[in-house]
Amino acid sequence: MSTAGFIAVELLFLAAAHVYGGPPWVAIGVLAFLGQAAAGTRIESLATLVPALAWLALARVTGDRELFFPYCMHLASHVAVALAPRSLRVAAAGGGGVVAAFLAVRVLQRAGARVLAVETVVALAILAAVLVAAAQVRRRAAAGGGLRGAANAAIVVAASLLAYAGLAL
Repeated sequence: MSTAGFIAVELLFLAAAHVYGGPPWVAIGVLAFLGQAAAGTRIESLATLVPALAWLALARVTGDRELFFPYCMHLASHVAVALAPRSLRVAAAGGGGVVAAFLAVRVLQRAGARVLAVETVVALAILAAVLVAAAQVRRRAAAGGGLRGAANAAIVVAASLLAYAGLAL
């Protein structure tokens, strides 16, 4: 039942991304779900992934297309955190893959060189911070520390809020 629930949530997430965001939002969502599936298909793990739809809702309500960036960073951070128990290299590759897809979308949208440079620097800085934080959570969990899920959720939320703040640059 857990895998079936995971697939159902995935399909609903991607349907919402398609209807309210369009193909770029879906493409990033698919990558995030692939990363999460590589980490495991426990439905509980989606508690930090699904809230990315709040950025889609805000973008839809406000008409602010720039909110695609915090959405993408939410999903990239989620993938990195989900894969961190495997290894930090795998986590970096997973989160970096989502960031690379985001940047590819921005190139296809004909973003200017300055905008792309700023988005790249901000995204890589956020991803690096996420990996450092995920390593700390991983060490604490190995030492018998609790609250791993809450710490991971806090990392992902902080990353997407940092991306939102990065829009001001």
